[in-house]
Amino acid sequence: GAMAAAIARLALLWLGATSQAVAEPLDQDHCLLSRRSRLQLSGGLLQSRGADSDVCSPTSEACPPCDKAEGTCMLWGDPHILVFDNKVHIRMLDHGVFWVVRSSCVNIQAEYGPGGPMKSPAVIKALAIGGAFLQNHTLVVEPSKGDVTWDGTKILQSIPAEFDAAGLLRAHYHGGGEHIDPGLRGMKVRTLDLDLPLGVRVTVNRWPGHLDVLLAMRPLPGGQDGHCGNFNGVSTDDTAEQIASRGAGQLVPRSE
Repeated sequence: GAMAAAIARLALLWLGATSQAVAEPLDQDHCLLSRRSRLQLSGGLLQSRGADSDVCSPTSEACPPCDKAEGTCMLWGDPHILVFDNKVHIRMLDHGVFWVVRSSCVNIQAEYGPGGPMKSPAVIKALAIGGAFLQNHTLVVEPSKGDVTWDGTKILQSIPAEFDAAGLLRAHYHGGGEHIDPGLRGMKVRTLDLDLPLGVRVTVNRWPGHLDVLLAMRPLPGGQDGHCGNFNGVSTDDTAEQIASRGAGQLVPRSE
């Protein structure tokens, strides 16, 4: 009996060690990265570091195809936007709430308004993430003088802090991290790392009066558009004028 109990204890210890070594995917039904590399900015260039292994479930129609490369969209400063298809760098000086990513399941909006350390005509004042991939929950991120809310409830009110919404969101708020805006590299940064379903990852630098944002995802099933572009692999169709002419980055009506 004692031997069996000892073996059972060892088995539990071993299971515990392995489950910690490989982070559980957030949503088994979707194509996700289990051991995900953190994005790192090096000399203004994006690089991944660490192990990167795919956990795919081909049975789900909502699964972004794992054979397509992950892309990134950066929004910083007075919003400069480097779109997913990577060649185009656009500036948006309008005020209001606009679509950053709009798709059948993932909705990301940003509010632009005046502010920031340089008193810019437009900076990112808030970021909202919602849609079917969050089962219609909503995460809102404001600058460090504001709040982070999940369905209107304040979360991550101290630093460092963690927040977990089972299967939908893992959030880590900490001092330090990469500076998305290289022009602010000398300033102390507060960073919010978000792991979301469908392999969507978001890094937010929360400054006192504005946000800098880095999005990483694979192309979404059913297509997408917004200020981060349509992520169709074509580098010539995401200028500010083209995005506007498609109605993709339009001002969001108050009801949405």
